[in-house]
Amino acid sequence: MEQKRRRSSVGTGTPRRAGIQTEAARRRPGSPDGSRGRAESPNGARRRPEDSGGSRGRTKGQSKERRRPESGSSYRARRRRRNERLRRLLPVFLLLLIIACFGGTLLLYRANRQSAAPDVTVDLEQLDSPYAVLLDRGSGEILASKKGSERIYPASLVKIMTVLTALENLRDLKKTVTLSYDYFQELYDRDASRAGFEPGEEARIIDLMYGAILPSGAECCRELALQCSGSEEAFVGLMNEKAEKLGLSGSHYCNSTGLHDPDQYATAEDIARLLNAALKNKTFYKIITSKSYTVPASNVHPDGFTFHGSMFSAIEDPSLPGGQILGGKTGYTDNAGRCLASFAEVNGREYILVTAGFPAEPRSEQYHIDDAFRAYRQIGDAAR
Repeated sequence: MEQKRRRSSVGTGTPRRAGIQTEAARRRPGSPDGSRGRAESPNGARRRPEDSGGSRGRTKGQSKERRRPESGSSYRARRRRRNERLRRLLPVFLLLLIIACFGGTLLLYRANRQSAAPDVTVDLEQLDSPYAVLLDRGSGEILASKKGSERIYPASLVKIMTVLTALENLRDLKKTVTLSYDYFQELYDRDASRAGFEPGEEARIIDLMYGAILPSGAECCRELALQCSGSEEAFVGLMNEKAEKLGLSGSHYCNSTGLHDPDQYATAEDIARLLNAALKNKTFYKIITSKSYTVPASNVHPDGFTFHGSMFSAIEDPSLPGGQILGGKTGYTDNAGRCLASFAEVNGREYILVTAGFPAEPRSEQYHIDDAFRAYRQIGDAAR
């Protein structure tokens, strides 16, 4: 009996220990069955870690290649090559830096030079026109004035504001419109200057703008007003709003053409500032500096037609000492006399001269143009 007990205890102990070892083996990390060490293949042969299906030695199912560490000599060689390239590029960087600094300094110098009013003396009392103003475009300052702040009748100088207002409110300058019949009879009755368009004629907006400035066409102004605002009254409201924005406190507009109205007035100083503002518009600058313009073929003029600038038509040679007259707008009514708003480049700077009130006599047609030459020549002669 005693021997049987011993055999049974021995017999039952071995499985118990084996069970404990198996449970412990399950708890060991490192392999699917909990065993440590290398995995075995189904036939009992041990496999390398890289051959197993586990996570060791693999990244996303691909074997990981080992990189050889870069030797010190190859690293130093690569670094020397990089430093050599930098040394070669350094002079180029320095040269570009010098050019940038010099260019910036030059631009700043020119900007300061242009913004400062030049030290010139012009005697406007030598002019025959009773009203005159000389303005420096770079600084916007009035350099000389002869009753420049007194009210005058602006005549066709009003058309500077007309075209500027239209430019700022009409986007499609190549749009074709048909000139209305409504206003032509009034223009005939008042003997208004015209560019040559006829009632019912088709023309582009840009054609009308050239026609308003160069030959001073009143029909162009009236059509621009209609296209922009639907009526001349509404358009005049825009003109006066623009005058207020520009600070033209001495100006008031009643129509788009400049035909005489006792309530329509300006000052020579206001007109000079208005022209200076208008010249900042590239399209206006191109228009007023043109000597002529050809209108393309239309339903009324199958061959088109050409008109010429009224100021340039009265000038044989726009040259001046140190420069030339670049452009201008003439004006005339019996009440306003002869008027001219011109601008010129003299010794590298641009100036605006406005003259008004020259007596409306047959012999005086050219004299207000001569006033412009007298003023600009004083600037050129002073630099000699």
